[in-house]
Amino acid sequence: MAGRAETLFAQLQGASAVRALIGEAEDAYLDCKEWPTKEDDAQKMIAKAVCGLANADGGVLVIGMKAAAKPKDEPDVVTAEASVSDTSLVKSRLLGLISNLVEPGIVGLEAVEIADKPHSKSGFVVVYIPTSEGPPVRSRKDWKFYLRNGSATLPMEFRQIQDRFGARPHARLLLFCSQPETRPQPMAFGIFQRIFRLIVKNEGRGLARFPAIRCEANSGFFHVNTFVQADQSVWQFINSNDGWFSFRGGANDVIYPGETLTIATLAQHGTRVNDAANSSTWKFSGAAIRLEVVCEGMAAHGQTFEVAEDIFDPA
Repeated sequence: MAGRAETLFAQLQGASAVRALIGEAEDAYLDCKEWPTKEDDAQKMIAKAVCGLANADGGVLVIGMKAAAKPKDEPDVVTAEASVSDTSLVKSRLLGLISNLVEPGIVGLEAVEIADKPHSKSGFVVVYIPTSEGPPVRSRKDWKFYLRNGSATLPMEFRQIQDRFGARPHARLLLFCSQPETRPQPMAFGIFQRIFRLIVKNEGRGLARFPAIRCEANSGFFHVNTFVQADQSVWQFINSNDGWFSFRGGANDVIYPGETLTIATLAQHGTRVNDAANSSTWKFSGAAIRLEVVCEGMAAHGQTFEVAEDIFDPA
């Protein structure tokens, strides 16, 4: 599952999607700007906007859209398009400014050109800015540290800068589920079950220490731990009394940046159904299972996976 910044960037890959921002409020992840006519103004604007998003949770900078300031405590609103005349030129200049004016450099930044109509040089430039792990980044234009807060980009306070310089890179765990599959139930001839596997990926830049997944117990799925090697849980299984069960890694069960691990197998019992020919089929009810993933230094991330009803014929 992608974060808010990544999802927004993926959505803004066409002119119609960019224009659909008109009337929408800016927020902590979206900053829309007109391209300044003066070079000095462009330098100040880009350095400030990029630093602000990078020092927060990352976000998307859209060049070629106009946003209007609202009264105090209200977010700015995107009001109109202000497309640039040459997206290629603006993209090249923008990336150069970021490289020269933001320190330290930002890893993982992406920029795309969006033509306002087919075969046109004019349009928009959309930039994905990932969050900066560890120490904050600053503008070399005015030597300030900025932070995106709501729809505003403000200089960081001393305590915020101090806290960030003491920070180490963090893990960012994302939770996935494999596609459901139906199989014979181990050690039970003629009985079928539906399973899927819990998968965790660390998309952060730090080690994930003391990782854990917890699952809502009343979803209709249960923990499987059979002699089948693929069913063996990687982490310790704990059945709590608060309506959840969990899989918890110990001190040595770290997940490295970029690593993907299959952690456990969940299964659902089916119901036998007889058709007109008396051959046996199995029905599996639709279900929603609530899951949470967490590790040291990361708030719990919750997600609900929907599993559709299914009829299975082993023949």
